[in-house]
Amino acid sequence: MTAAAPQATPRGDSGFLTNVNFVFIATVANAALAFVIGVIIARALGAEGRGTYALFLLSASIAQAVLGLGLGVSAIYELGKGTMPLPRVVANGQHVTLLAALVSGALVLIAWPLFGDELLDNDAPIWAFAFAVPLFVNFYILTNILQGENRFGAMNAVVLAQPVTLLGLLGVVAAFGEIDTTSAVLCWSGGSLVATLLAFALLGARGMQPAALLRVDVASLARQVRFGMQGQVGNLVQLLNYRIDQYIVLLFVSTAGVGVYAVSVTLSQSVWFLANAVAVVLLPRLTAAPVDEAARTTPIVCRNTLFISALGALALAAVSPWLVERLFGAEFEESVVPLLWLLPGTVALAGSKILSSYIFSQGKPLTNSLITVVALAVTLIADFLLIPAFDVTGAAIASTIAYGVHFALSLVAYGRLSGNPMAGALVVRGDDLRRYVEAAQRRLAGKQS
Repeated sequence: MTAAAPQATPRGDSGFLTNVNFVFIATVANAALAFVIGVIIARALGAEGRGTYALFLLSASIAQAVLGLGLGVSAIYELGKGTMPLPRVVANGQHVTLLAALVSGALVLIAWPLFGDELLDNDAPIWAFAFAVPLFVNFYILTNILQGENRFGAMNAVVLAQPVTLLGLLGVVAAFGEIDTTSAVLCWSGGSLVATLLAFALLGARGMQPAALLRVDVASLARQVRFGMQGQVGNLVQLLNYRIDQYIVLLFVSTAGVGVYAVSVTLSQSVWFLANAVAVVLLPRLTAAPVDEAARTTPIVCRNTLFISALGALALAAVSPWLVERLFGAEFEESVVPLLWLLPGTVALAGSKILSSYIFSQGKPLTNSLITVVALAVTLIADFLLIPAFDVTGAAIASTIAYGVHFALSLVAYGRLSGNPMAGALVVRGDDLRRYVEAAQRRLAGKQS
């Protein structure tokens, strides 16, 4: 599959294709590690503990999306356009991380007298929030900087360092004691710390200049925040679109229901292997490309990504009844039905990832944000209608509806910006299928030679 999708790009840019395949392999490796970690944590914590762990990471993710102030988004744009030097982008990211640390620490101090005892009774380490959030902020900004620099090998190394370290730390905890929610959160934070330190090392002296780090450049920081927040609003709302249903499941079902649903969500997102890899490589390419080239590239990439994602969803649906019970245990067998309901929406959102990259590259991050706001509104309405009636399955149905709305609106926006017919981004053509066959034949011939 990795060889087939690249053949669909218009100019046969070997560098682009190599990067897509490289990021795809790293994405699969990252997802495989996350899957193993998910199985370990689910078996160690059970449905209720898995739900608490999921809610902690969700809360940290939301805080990261807010406190990061869009610096990751704007880093890709500024570096792609060549309008701001790397050391200044890195320094601005560190100044925002410091601010995030101060704010998250203050939030813990405020929340402790109000909710501390209740959260500790439920094994939720509220105090870990103070350092988990700034670590996550810095990790996100630095990986986006490497992406904006087109340093995909370095970016992949940083991204993979987090789950590899987390898995190793969980192994140490399991060897000397028992994994609980607190130790799982601390291991996750340790993985983020190691990955962040690796990012600093890979940026090296070219990116880490003391003179820039020690001086706050208000003008450049304000410029990054102004542009970045336009896109980051969309990222935040998209995160809520992905995950806010977990809070509503907690409200209407239980913490254990959150754990069951988290397994369904984790499995469904394996369909995004290719879409995530392509979007990572495509975003800086389209940002730097001429308008006509970006308009030609996008529909070819989108329709082939949708096609391969749909095939992956069908395969996952076929094996899911066996897969869930064997890996996660009988306690999570209720995850199968929600997973099946999630898959159509997951395929639709794979297409949104490609179209959103194009919309962003045309300097319209606010359009992506507005689309995601509408999708979130659909999510909330559908969640409150369906979750009380159908429990966890209602959350999955609501997500699929919202993801479909997001894709439809992204398709309309792409059509208006590019002037291209929308069908070109949807329907796989005969030429595309021939390229798949030719790629398979070449690979088969290579193995026989």
